[in-house]
Amino acid sequence: MAQKNMSIALLISFFLAGLGIAYVGDVKKGVSIFAAAVILNIISIYAFGFILGVVIFILWIYGLYETYREVKIINGE
Repeated sequence: MAQKNMSIALLISFFLAGLGIAYVGDVKKGVSIFAAAVILNIISIYAFGFILGVVIFILWIYGLYETYREVKIINGE
């Protein structure tokens, strides 16, 4: 399997939560995280809540972490 660029994967996930994981190869997980982030952001427009903001932030951080982990696995590090 081809090596994946860590910087590109993390940059994608930074701006589009989870899609860096799809770039690495786990499309199902990446799109699931992205879809959850989009849905939560849409809900947050109508329901302003601190808790929802925290959940969105945690999901974003999780997406970055999983991207990092997946690239390490793919690259055999």
